[in-house]
Amino acid sequence: MRIVIAIFLALAAAGCQQQVSLQSWQDCVEEYVWGQGNGNAGVLRDLPTPGQWKGFAIISENDPASSTDVNGVLLAHRRIGSKAYFIYLIGLVRQQQVQDIRLVAMSASPEGFAWRSSRKSDEALRSYRGFKNGQWKKLFPGRADGPWSYTGFPGEGEVFKLSVAGNKLTVAHEPSGAQWMLELPQDGPTTAPSVADVK
Repeated sequence: MRIVIAIFLALAAAGCQQQVSLQSWQDCVEEYVWGQGNGNAGVLRDLPTPGQWKGFAIISENDPASSTDVNGVLLAHRRIGSKAYFIYLIGLVRQQQVQDIRLVAMSASPEGFAWRSSRKSDEALRSYRGFKNGQWKKLFPGRADGPWSYTGFPGEGEVFKLSVAGNKLTVAHEPSGAQWMLELPQDGPTTAPSVADVK
């Protein structure tokens, strides 16, 4: 299932660059906030996504078999220390196969946007992809490749668990054992440890 097609159309109308990459996803988020929210990042909380996820996506083509997409799942909007962050798990999907997944936090202020991103984790990606491919092979033994819903990101019904302890963020996909971690700058009082399940 392609997610947030409405957002793609809005971005195209706004002239957002469609050379799709993790960096262009970030650039398009900023352009959307300026163009649709007049600089108020709160507009990101209320995007009219047609699927189960709230998030933000850019796609290069309508045909998933030849498209490169970046899909961002909004996990939380939370104050950590002195700043409020939009926390996303974003996946780069090329020709229906997920290539990279990062944990990203963005804070917005009148001075602009501040981004923090986890490093690429080959281990987490391998675990996530292995689980998804395993699901497909159980259902259809002998077939080489699964469809979008089994090899892309995110999958239908998936749950990502966000844990916040001080300035450290951890997101887990429990069925696969994949985890992504990000440490934010320490800049004041921090939140108490908390856990949220996000579908």
